[in-house]
Amino acid sequence: MFRRSRLHAVTVFSVVLLTLAAPTAASATVSTSASATATATAGGVAWTVQTADNDQGSGRANFTYDVAPGAVISDAMIVVNTGTESLPLAVYAADAFTASSGEIDVLVDGTPSQGAGTWVAVASPPLTLAPGQSAEVPFTITVPTDARPGDHAAGIVTSLSSTDASSTLSVDRRLGTRINLRVAGELAPAAAVSAVSARYEASWNPFASGRLVVQYALENSGNTRLTGVETIATTGLGGSRTAPAQIGEIIPGSTVEVVRDVPAFSLGWISGSVSLAPEGVGLGAAALAPVTSDFSVAAVPWSLYALLLVILAGALVTVLLTLRARRRHAAPAAE
Repeated sequence: MFRRSRLHAVTVFSVVLLTLAAPTAASATVSTSASATATATAGGVAWTVQTADNDQGSGRANFTYDVAPGAVISDAMIVVNTGTESLPLAVYAADAFTASSGEIDVLVDGTPSQGAGTWVAVASPPLTLAPGQSAEVPFTITVPTDARPGDHAAGIVTSLSSTDASSTLSVDRRLGTRINLRVAGELAPAAAVSAVSARYEASWNPFASGRLVVQYALENSGNTRLTGVETIATTGLGGSRTAPAQIGEIIPGSTVEVVRDVPAFSLGWISGSVSLAPEGVGLGAAALAPVTSDFSVAAVPWSLYALLLVILAGALVTVLLTLRARRRHAAPAAE
């Protein structure tokens, strides 16, 4: 399930996309439990969506199907107005993808779908519900006969648009459910790591480790949903290895930008590597060979060097003052 509110100037396109992945504190709700229900609430406006119980299954977290090319699927989503106001909703389907941030989004309304979003036909695009009223929204998925094997993703969305009379902003609240389709055929998971870079941020405390910021792009270049486990290792003085970190799900054809903060001690230069153990998602999607990319970066601990300079300067001043004092004492004795 997912939830997202979208704000934009009346003359400008949407700037916030609907989310279908891990929840954020302010905007997204996703559940992987059975009989999951997503909820949107704003004042007297509130509604929920969930999968219908029917021949396709019951208590489902989302719409997931294993299909053959040419298959036709009939299913439905339940929408309930849990607020105190009448609820005019638009209902539509659109392609889903993994955004560069790692969240799973769908195309904004009005952006043409090119993939699984075009396979979905919604029976009741406009929908108006009185408070407490519910409706079943049937939809049909028609898989093309030439659909490529592997995973295809879309979302079925309910949308409520409104305009704030006191400003130039309009609000589009959207709530919906993800559709996962796996088309029969050869599965070929694949991943590619590119654009690996690193920068070092020294600590103000000369005795503390600095911060190594590692960035890279991870592309799902195969035909299955992809996840993986990542580790970052550094070499040399103070070298270390991070604990394995789980990569979120990536839809085929999508690329995510990964940013990691790694504590690191350095005297001027850090080398290391990003290692990823990718794995396809779902039955039949096997683990892949690990992918490793190297990086290196100048990592000057300025605060430590500044402290050393101060100590050296202090020592030098002490030596000079001592020598001067000795010369002054030695001069009267020589007379």
